[in-house]
Amino acid sequence: MKIAIFGGSFNPIHNAHIKLALRFVDEVSLDKVIFVPTFITPLKDNSFVVEPMHRLKMCELALSEYEKFEVSDVEIKREGLSYTSDTIAYFKEKYNDAEIYFIMGADMFMTLESWHEFQYIFDNVTVLTAPRDDCNYKELCDKFSEYKKYNCKAHITEEYIEDLSSTFIRDMIIDNKDVSAYLNHDVISYITQHDLYR
Repeated sequence: MKIAIFGGSFNPIHNAHIKLALRFVDEVSLDKVIFVPTFITPLKDNSFVVEPMHRLKMCELALSEYEKFEVSDVEIKREGLSYTSDTIAYFKEKYNDAEIYFIMGADMFMTLESWHEFQYIFDNVTVLTAPRDDCNYKELCDKFSEYKKYNCKAHITEEYIEDLSSTFIRDMIIDNKDVSAYLNHDVISYITQHDLYR
């Protein structure tokens, strides 16, 4: 069984997150993708992040129609800083016969050496990533070559994935602009109902 963990703040979850996960379901033949909203995200400014339970619910709404996708609250329940190495350890124990993958954006892949217990990550998962506006396929491959000294395993898709930022979407919501091209309609309704990002 091939299981991918997809961690992030998902603030809010948007269509590019889903497209990225679907790409790897197709290319790597993943059996399951587990989206894991963070409680607090290391290395990021958390001042604009809405409450964890709101982000969890938005993930559940956005992903409910996808058979191979599920959402985990493991990092939210853990509270405090959410380290990827701890989350990988949790899922390795839960699915001890599975091959574990970890999906991340290009920006995250380029900084992996600065992550907490990065060697544990390299030793225990295959990293999945994709090019974006500020980081092309060659740059990712070059960085992967550097990581091979750590025994890193990675799969880099060649095809560009839409570079869509949650910050851009939040700004659009603040300005009362139409975000229906970027968010699931149930997520939009939830944001409106709970007056998020205002």
